[in-house]
Amino acid sequence: MHETTGPVPFAIGYNRSQGEGLVYGCMLLGLMMAVVGVVAGLPLLSLAALLPLGIAFWHYPMVEKGQPQLGANEDGLFVDRIGFINWAAVSEIDIKRTSVRNIILVRLEIVLNCPLGEAINKDQALPPWKNLMLRNWRRVRSETNCDAVIVNLHTLAADPDEIFQRLRRYKSA
Repeated sequence: MHETTGPVPFAIGYNRSQGEGLVYGCMLLGLMMAVVGVVAGLPLLSLAALLPLGIAFWHYPMVEKGQPQLGANEDGLFVDRIGFINWAAVSEIDIKRTSVRNIILVRLEIVLNCPLGEAINKDQALPPWKNLMLRNWRRVRSETNCDAVIVNLHTLAADPDEIFQRLRRYKSA
């Protein structure tokens, strides 16, 4: 006899392989440009090194270990740099697919029944420099003054449909 259990907590981070080439390649290029600029006495080359180093800094969350981007438990729906969104504030969860050329983009739409600030159950403490880095979501304000949070699922290290099903189990529990 199978016993039915409630939803299982989970946390999912970026698919690191999608960002490694960009982050580490830009970091290496920037460091090489800076060193060559200093050794050769070319200050403009050293200054130009800031561009690839800035790109590596911006995309660093894609390779950061141990930092979930999306998750869920009884405290709420976790979104990195937001914290836990109270389940009672989530009115709808939906998944949308679009394609650009041959790339399928999958987004999770979390529609709230209040503004995002009121929906947060547990805020996430962040160092100030994290606000200058890439984030995996965006907020959309509706005409009713409620918010929606759009999370990119195609960048995460799990199947988007499995993520959606797990979130629906939590929403319905």
